[in-house]
Amino acid sequence: MSGKAGTRVKKEDRLFSLILALVSSREGLTKTEILRSVRGYAEIYDFKANTALDKMFERDKEEIRAMGVVIDTLELPEEEGQTHNIRYSISRKNYDFPDDVTFTSEEMTLINLAATAWREASLSNESRHALTKIKSMGISANDPLIGVAPHIRTNDKAFTAIEEALDAELIVTFNYLKPGIAKPQLRTVAPLAMLQWRGLWYVLAHDLEVDAQRTFLLKRIVTNPVRVPQKTFPRVEASYAKQLELELLELTQKNTAVIEVVPGSDAQLRIASEQGISSDLTTLTFGFSDLEILADDLVKFGHQLRVVSPPELISAVISRFESIVNIQGK
Repeated sequence: MSGKAGTRVKKEDRLFSLILALVSSREGLTKTEILRSVRGYAEIYDFKANTALDKMFERDKEEIRAMGVVIDTLELPEEEGQTHNIRYSISRKNYDFPDDVTFTSEEMTLINLAATAWREASLSNESRHALTKIKSMGISANDPLIGVAPHIRTNDKAFTAIEEALDAELIVTFNYLKPGIAKPQLRTVAPLAMLQWRGLWYVLAHDLEVDAQRTFLLKRIVTNPVRVPQKTFPRVEASYAKQLELELLELTQKNTAVIEVVPGSDAQLRIASEQGISSDLTTLTFGFSDLEILADDLVKFGHQLRVVSPPELISAVISRFESIVNIQGK
């Protein structure tokens, strides 16, 4: 096996390296070339057996596609039916600026300064190593994509442990606080996919206690997930990320909040940005997945907003304001 024993590259660096390689390659890369050369795979590539790596690659492709990035496949006529020779690539045309978009010299100066600062702040040593690796393959990596930040930042303490469990197909335990339940419950799960939705991180997992799939909100995990020793849970599908996305879409379509905000306020700008709606509106209508978490977030804006509906959300926000007043009055 190549690479150092125990070497493991963080998922975001692996995805970043894979996207960069697929964008930079002129003729596309076969799966074997990817597994042997791209950082995150190459360190644990085995010249004899790569079943786990194959599955990792399929999951990564699915996650990249779930981000909205189109991965093209190419099968040469003379190699038709030989799936191991299928080439993968990402077309640059989908991400180029339109021909009619231009910038003034002042705008270009600001863009270049911002890009330089972003690149130096965001590009990790591991990703720089990935660029060197790609260049060694004869692929030009002098693209604006190099400045894209590969690291995912989140305040959810469980994020890193769940991410590592996903990569290694591990089983973990954690205490989870369900809505409406006062005491956290111990859960033993095998993570299947993790996704950010409307500013919140969710994980789809197989709950071993009920032998069924369940979705967990990372903000409701109140202890850091702990690995169950010597136990793994092989994932057999590659569509878990899309499954989770559809589930969350259906959930938010069932729950709609209507909020009036003060024009130009922080509430107007931040809520509109998080929900992907126009920041010019003073009445914001959007779907939500967790009423209690939403109420917690809205209280932070104080008198900058007023909840119009649903009644349950109005009550939850009022209850929180009353608690704050009571605490301050003591």
